[in-house]
Order: sequence, then structure tokens, then C-alpha cells
Amino acid sequence: MTITPADIRAALALPPMNAPARRLPKDVLAQHGAANSADRKLIDSVIERLDWWATLSPATVGIAAGIDEERPVPAIQLLAMTARIEPTQRLLTMIHRAIPVPIILATALPENAGTRLSLAPLRRAERIADQMVVERLVVAPDLVDAEGAASVAFLASLPLPGLPQTGLGAVYGALVERAEALAIAGIVNAPFQLAPDAATAEARRETLARYRATEAEWLAVRTAARREKRLAEQVVLGNQVRVFKDQLEVIVGELGAF
Repeated sequence: MTITPADIRAALALPPMNAPARRLPKDVLAQHGAANSADRKLIDSVIERLDWWATLSPATVGIAAGIDEERPVPAIQLLAMTARIEPTQRLLTMIHRAIPVPIILATALPENAGTRLSLAPLRRAERIADQMVVERLVVAPDLVDAEGAASVAFLASLPLPGLPQTGLGAVYGALVERAEALAIAGIVNAPFQLAPDAATAEARRETLARYRATEAEWLAVRTAARREKRLAEQVVLGNQVRVFKDQLEVIVGELGAF
């Protein structure tokens, strides 16, 4: 059975909320998230619909707002998107940027291909007062098989009562950590496992970031090598591909050691 955004909502085990879900107009999203006409076209072509499902706030979930002045979390919004075609990271970033509080975005992928969960910690803009910017986009591996061991363990880790109750910032941080743990489980082909402490979680996050950066370089060089027609350049690029591949294997070993 394929995992849906509704399964994410159910897994969060949120308390009953009086406010009904509502559809968010794409033109409002474009107004607040698009930087140019290309962004607006992206929004229109990819999004079938975008729905607001719930607000996690002190009033609705009984957890205090985050008090970090640089990264305040007065509330967390739960949104669901239905995508017509594969959503890009650019589009996901636009959606997270359009709303000035952290978002849990569950995207139903086209052709019943599962659900993509994304999160994005925010921070205050350095030069624009009262504006928040996306610090980084965190995209969990696509959730497809509801009976897969990693997916089952990941969903079982999401219930709100089991997350830190010290503040909404801690709640969101714990969700980010779970998305990262799912990514690491897929990379090292190991069971889903949370870090035992905050220091280990941060070290895993930094190592995962190095893996993503190295992977991007490896893919770029590999693509260039396949397109290159000159033999001498093919040799140079082929050597670079092997170097990045070896680096990836080392980082995978580091991730598996946590």
C-alpha cells in the first residue's frame, strides 16, 4: 500500500482541531513565494492543489512557542500538496519560504508514487526586518511502501506526544532529525535509527551534508564525462569521477559508524 499525505497526518497523532482544512490559492503562493515569472510558471505547472491542514501552536497542541530570537517558532503549519509532475527543490523551497513559520509539507507524488516529506528550518533575514528566510531544505526519501521496515519505523517515530515538549522549535528540530535519519538509513542500507544525543545528531547532520555536496559534485562530473567527446578530457573527468566516488564511499562508512 502506498503512503499518502494523510498517513503522515495520522502518524503525527495531532490533537483534534476545530479549524477545517482549506485549499490555498496558487496565486497567493505565487505572490508570497515566487521571485519571477519562471517561478510563477513552476507553481502553476507542478501544483495540482495545495491544502492547509493544521496549525501546531501553543493554543492547539499545548506546547510553548520557540524562544530563539534568531529562529523563532511561534507555530508550525501542516500542509499537503498534490503534484502534477515531479516537484523540484526550487518549488519546495518557494513553498517553505512563502509562509513565515516552519512548515511540514507532505507532497503526494504523481502517478501514485508515494509521498515526499519536506521541512525547512527558518531564520531571520540579516538585512530585512521581520522577514524569515529558508536556512536549508530537508527532504526525506520518498515514502512509498507502507510496509517497508524503514517507512514503518519512521512513521512510528512521528507522533507528537513522543516528540520533545519543551517548545515548538524542539518539535520541529526533532522532525528534521527524523527526516535526516531516514535519509541516512537509505544511504547506508541500515535500519532507521535516531541519534542517541544532540551532539551525535549534529555530527550526523554535518556528515550527511558532506555526503550530499560530494554526491552533487560526483553526479555533475559523471554527466560531463558522458557528454565529453575529447578523449583527453574524458580521461581527466573519469579520474575525477573515481575520486568523488571514493570520497562517497568513505563518507558512507562514516555515516554507518554513528
